[in-house]
Amino acid sequence: MISGKKLPKICILDYGLGNIKSLHNALKKIGCDVDFYSEKKNDKYKFIFIPGVGSFSTGSKKINSKEINNFLNNSIKKNCKIIGICLGMQLFHTTGFENGKNKGLNLIKGDVIKFQNKSILPIIGWKKIFIHNKNEFLNEFNERKFYFVHSYHVKNVEKKNILSYSEYQDEKYISSVIKDNYLGVQFHPEKSGENGLEFLRKVINYF
Repeated sequence: MISGKKLPKICILDYGLGNIKSLHNALKKIGCDVDFYSEKKNDKYKFIFIPGVGSFSTGSKKINSKEINNFLNNSIKKNCKIIGICLGMQLFHTTGFENGKNKGLNLIKGDVIKFQNKSILPIIGWKKIFIHNKNEFLNEFNERKFYFVHSYHVKNVEKKNILSYSEYQDEKYISSVIKDNYLGVQFHPEKSGENGLEFLRKVINYF
């Protein structure tokens, strides 16, 4: 459960991509007060989760719509914290190259490209994360395993914004990023068992 604080109001951005039910269930399980964007668009939230499974090109069109863009920008101005999961993390960045060149949210500078010369894609399964920039509330997750499903990864991110790396077929790639009020993870905490639930607890309590 969330530590003895008042429950933070959380919004899941259900923009048409992502496993919103599993994320909703995980957040409820740890004691969060959770709404879907499609149901309550005008509330003030402490956290907005951007989930996502699918192509960057489709996600770009949906998340850069005027309505959603206004919602995110207004929330950011109110000091809301934005959490991106999988495609949601990728959309934080400047440009994605899936099905052409597409615009991200540009919250964190970087590009999203496909893994090259890999024998099996997508990556599916459990992988360790290696914390790169030490962060007091997340250091304990160094070398813990989380569940991944993806064929694209982020690159050209400033080192100060890289939170962790993971590895696939001898290639090290960025698996989480952090900047100001933005935290993105390539893995799925909502599908990562107790490690994932504990990660979500830490983020809600201390980020």
